[in-house]
Amino acid sequence: MSRFRRTLTSCLIAMSLTLTGCAGAVRDQIYKASDTRIDVAQWTHVRPQAFPVATADGLSLTGYYWPGDPMDRDVILFFHGRGSNQGVAARYAEHLIGRGDHVIVVSYRGFGGNPGSPTQASMVDDGRRFIAQARNLIGSNARIFLVGHSLGGAVALHVAATMPVAGVVTLSTFDKLSESTPGGMSALLPDKWNNLDAATKIRTPLVMIHGTADDRVDMSQASALFAAAGHPTDWLIAPGAGHNPDMAKLGPLVSEAVEAVDDDALATYPTALPAGWEVRRK
Repeated sequence: MSRFRRTLTSCLIAMSLTLTGCAGAVRDQIYKASDTRIDVAQWTHVRPQAFPVATADGLSLTGYYWPGDPMDRDVILFFHGRGSNQGVAARYAEHLIGRGDHVIVVSYRGFGGNPGSPTQASMVDDGRRFIAQARNLIGSNARIFLVGHSLGGAVALHVAATMPVAGVVTLSTFDKLSESTPGGMSALLPDKWNNLDAATKIRTPLVMIHGTADDRVDMSQASALFAAAGHPTDWLIAPGAGHNPDMAKLGPLVSEAVEAVDDDALATYPTALPAGWEVRRK
């Protein structure tokens, strides 16, 4: 059993006995958020601009932005995962720049020097605020694409389930958080992150990328998420790939997915798969 699951199990047992006082500790394990301030120059080769966003409850969050071609309306927003920060996200998202698209790193409350504490509801609202700010910057006709790694994929799916976007790409994203809890205790989770439910509600193309050697989110969870998703959905299966994305390889595939959605060409995406990879469509 992983350390995350052992700690989460202990806290859920305590919650079942006391019913109070443990939700914050469970969230600490769910998110592993560190408020250590990030110096983005340590994470990137091409330094992005600061991208400040104000939340509905008055917090100031700091993300990052690489401008694209002024004539390009595509905007890619990258959502990082559990225990990560906007510096790691910038290191990943930097592989998406240089193809004309505007690229924005989303940052949540409680992570990377941002104030506040994360919850499911607040992280989804933070994502929505970043989209609103992107539209303010690029224009109301911006085409918004959400790319999320692991828990960031969950945030992206839940955001897309509540507002219109052009497309979603998930990297190593789970089906629902209860899969990491012992039987009978999932009802005690303060945040559910039921991505199966979110996947049924999005009305936009979805691309999933998942490695067969992912030791945190197994293939059965990816399969369940694919089954729940609507049409069109493409699932790219990377043999031997682990949980953390190799964006030098995945960046071009993500950028091509954006182009395929723009051209209504997901049926023939990607034009070339890496050796040994598999694609499933619906």
